[in-house]
Amino acid sequence: MTAARELLLFRLINLVALVGLLGVLTGSLDLQILVGEQPCPLCLLQRSGMIGLAIGPIMNLLWGMRPAHYAISILAAMTGGAASTRQILLHIATPGDPGYGPAVAGFHLYTWAFITFAVGAAGCAALLLFSSQFSLGDNGVLRHKGPMRIATLAIVMWTLVYLVIIGVTVLPECGLGMCPDDPASTGGLKAPVGVLGFLIFTLGSLAIGVLLDRLLPNDGEERATLE
Repeated sequence: MTAARELLLFRLINLVALVGLLGVLTGSLDLQILVGEQPCPLCLLQRSGMIGLAIGPIMNLLWGMRPAHYAISILAAMTGGAASTRQILLHIATPGDPGYGPAVAGFHLYTWAFITFAVGAAGCAALLLFSSQFSLGDNGVLRHKGPMRIATLAIVMWTLVYLVIIGVTVLPECGLGMCPDDPASTGGLKAPVGVLGFLIFTLGSLAIGVLLDRLLPNDGEERATLE
């Protein structure tokens, strides 16, 4: 495999991982905004861990593959995994406890969160074994115009908007004090509104990615070279 193809492969792996992670966050926000199921304090910690888990791949794509970027994601996965493990054990400890919130495919969201963190940490550790990615002369996609930069910038915008949504929706629930352990349901929004909003948001993120790709400087065709 040529250096250029190898670099493209690792970038695609990081990009696909980000899309999968944002898919999990989309599901949790869907339950909160459309269904009305408000997150508990441990749920908020898990969401924060997922945002932290996304930082490593984002940094890899923007500024190049680095072991430290994977390490950031592993640390975030450990923190989020600790929160999801505690929530799982809290409900196991009480006989007959139905668990918090609705189940998806037989598992509650905090169980899916634990699976996400475990897969994320294991995936980052496995990728660290391929040390050749760190000697490909990768300086990220920011200075190279093309589909990879568009996709990366769209994903970054997507992540930032999710971060804002998580932060803003916490205020009505928690105010400036402690969040309630069992917050009341808000009733949610109607599904068609949510679907339309999601489509607009997705297309908007892509449009911003295309716009930024045109505005940012371009160093021409990128060539990966083994040092």
